[in-house]
Amino acid sequence: MKVASLHRNSWIPVASLVAAILCSCSTAPKLSRTEPAPVRNVDFREAPEMKALAERARQLGNTLYPKVCALLADGDTKFPRQFDLQFKKRLPNGNTADSPPNRVRLNATHARMFRDKPGMLDQVLIHEMAHVAQHYEQPIIGRWLVRSHDPPAHWAEGIADYVCFKLGETNGRCAQCDFSYPDFRSGYSCAGAFLLYVERTYNSDLVRQLNTRLRHGGYSDEFFANATGRSLPQLWMEFQQTAAFTPNAARMLALRQALGYVQGKPPEDVEQRFKAFVDQNADALTRELLKAVRVPAAGDLQARLVGFLYLTQPGGAAETFMARLQKAGKLPGFAKGEKGTLSSFLNADALSVSFPVNRSFTATKRGEPSCYHYELARASAEAEWQLQRAWRTNPDGTVAEEYLAR
Repeated sequence: MKVASLHRNSWIPVASLVAAILCSCSTAPKLSRTEPAPVRNVDFREAPEMKALAERARQLGNTLYPKVCALLADGDTKFPRQFDLQFKKRLPNGNTADSPPNRVRLNATHARMFRDKPGMLDQVLIHEMAHVAQHYEQPIIGRWLVRSHDPPAHWAEGIADYVCFKLGETNGRCAQCDFSYPDFRSGYSCAGAFLLYVERTYNSDLVRQLNTRLRHGGYSDEFFANATGRSLPQLWMEFQQTAAFTPNAARMLALRQALGYVQGKPPEDVEQRFKAFVDQNADALTRELLKAVRVPAAGDLQARLVGFLYLTQPGGAAETFMARLQKAGKLPGFAKGEKGTLSSFLNADALSVSFPVNRSFTATKRGEPSCYHYELARASAEAEWQLQRAWRTNPDGTVAEEYLAR
């Protein structure tokens, strides 16, 4: 059976839920009557269908930007006072959003997700507004603009996700390290979770101090030793003993180590190393599935590493279970040796370390209009996958046959 597509939804976490950490350390400054609203202009001319979302984005920006700045303020930081919101038909690399200086740009192709998942707009806006705050006003001496050094990207992105976690606007994203972001050098949720841990354990002003150091330039990892009395490697080792460092993250780091990664960067011959690793450590069925599975940005090595770890997860992947049923002639609706196309949606639960886990699949046969549907469940990490329901539908969606009912 050919596995036609294995999709991973954008902005969806890949491990179990960690409680969002709400802001309790500072309050947002109130705008005075003469203080201009943070959102200066909202431009949705390229996406007029997003007019209602644009107005909501304006309200969110005006309400939340002062809170974002309050979390990062050190007493003398001059944040950009205003910024513009722009809804673009498309953004580079298909990004959901980005933040050039004093602007937040949102990708209109994600309009449906923004409408269907209100929390997504909140989370994306807060993350990007944190970047707006990181575009600090630079001093001008004479006719020259004095620019500070660009901060390490992993801390810039980690602080932006940290702000989301502190404000409790996460869109279901978890303060943790996972397949996609397995160490602090990956930035985003992992760096954000790490900063939350160090702040909570050692220094309640750590992120403000880190943000100030990044603003002035000259950052080095010695910052953490000076701020906490513990070196960055020591802090990272401690953090790996917490629940926020998930088994999925540990598996990814082990795989990277086996492939020769150094400080999060792959060796030049990583493609050859990965191919050899798969040949040595995956059975024939897994290798077959890896060749058939399509993941986002098929040329992206990280996506293929995630695919490998997913298919070789402890207890096995649901796709592997389905393929074995089909090969043994035990897949309802398919005779032994009969081929078809299997589609699945790889969502948050698929990569979760919490149980129970449920998966759904749809299969078709060439030249046949019917669709075959399957629902699977796995009760625990030790349990095997179980087929709970199987049925066939007509082209109009009506049920034609029940093979296995709950």
